[in-house]
Amino acid sequence: MIKIFTLLAICMCIEANAQEDAVESKLIKNGMYVDSFVGIATTDYSDRNIGYGLKLEHMWYFGESNIWRPGLKTVWLRGAAYIGDNHERIIQGSILNIGFSNIIEFKQNLGLEANINLGYNIVYIENEFTHSDDYFTGGGMMINPEVKIRYKIFAVGLDFVFTNITEYGYTEDNNLYYNTTSGHYYNVYNSPIKKTGLTAINFTIGVKF
Repeated sequence: MIKIFTLLAICMCIEANAQEDAVESKLIKNGMYVDSFVGIATTDYSDRNIGYGLKLEHMWYFGESNIWRPGLKTVWLRGAAYIGDNHERIIQGSILNIGFSNIIEFKQNLGLEANINLGYNIVYIENEFTHSDDYFTGGGMMINPEVKIRYKIFAVGLDFVFTNITEYGYTEDNNLYYNTTSGHYYNVYNSPIKKTGLTAINFTIGVKF
């Protein structure tokens, strides 16, 4: 966590000193982005859940080219909720993810954006396979590539999520428990840890500030 905050501090210092010259194109300027999205998410416990979400992110671009500029990306906050048949629910969230960004400008204020970020995300799943007293809540590393067509401050595109999630909870080990009242030993079996993959594809629309 300290390394992440250190990297973010470095990025802010770089931004303070980057692009001091006037940049006419809105595409290659540093800035804050707000994206909303709708899409479909699938796990081992549910399929084709439809939902929506919101993502707050920041881009820092480098170089002097007016055609292509690479950069760094920080996703401050990402949250999504997906709902399927039979009251299935998937809630996904993450903070402080980091990654890389690229902007290719076809002509002034019109271009293609290709980005990827990595980070830890938390997922909650509830459906017919998880009983009311046994919800799936877990976490794991997330890979989040995206591609967008950007015009001035507006953008539309596709956002992808790939993550493997491990449930928080007990292990599969069984332990002996000694009952001091009866003087007998009992086997206590813990609930097994569940794992699942989550894949999502979302249509995004957003603006840049």
